[in-house]
Amino acid sequence: MKSIYRLALPLFGLLLGACGTVATPVWSEQAQGTQSALVATANHLTEIAPTATATPVPTETPTGAPTATPIPATPTEVPTEVPTATVEPPTAVPQQATSGEVTGDPEKGKEYFNMVRPEVDFACATCHHYDTEAQLIGPGLLNVSVRAASRVPGESAYEYIHTSIVNPGAFVVPGYPDGLMPKTYKDVWTEEQINDIIAYLFTLKG
Repeated sequence: MKSIYRLALPLFGLLLGACGTVATPVWSEQAQGTQSALVATANHLTEIAPTATATPVPTETPTGAPTATPIPATPTEVPTEVPTATVEPPTAVPQQATSGEVTGDPEKGKEYFNMVRPEVDFACATCHHYDTEAQLIGPGLLNVSVRAASRVPGESAYEYIHTSIVNPGAFVVPGYPDGLMPKTYKDVWTEEQINDIIAYLFTLKG
């Protein structure tokens, strides 16, 4: 296109110089053909020029995308009842005394019955027969569990024998002096050992 304009400009200058005045240029057939070609080219370029309109690309949402599963909160159980500790009133005599049951170990009780304790320098067997009711130093202990049930009104055989060991002065058998039985056995034997001795005495029957 620039070459065409280069050809037209000198021609136009010659015309101006020849006439001395500005006249309406008369295009030659060659220039007119050139001008028509330029117009046709411009129209063709306009037709094939790309448009600026953007075509939107649809965006598909994935169907298989994982979804978060809410985790249910774990319910907290509130206890409806508050457990309370059962407090039993202290008793001077173990529970088995009131129930009449003897829960000690008679084999251990027999061992303790024949054991010499240094605190008193003798054993139970030193002063009591185990196979007769006859007196040795203290009363014979054969069938003692039977006699003990009727010694003190309101006391079971277990209660009476237990008291006779830990507090022998509480009831003194008629014909025997007070103080003959040592009063320190509550400190010599444990409660479990005393229960074992009583369990052995309950086996002395004949």
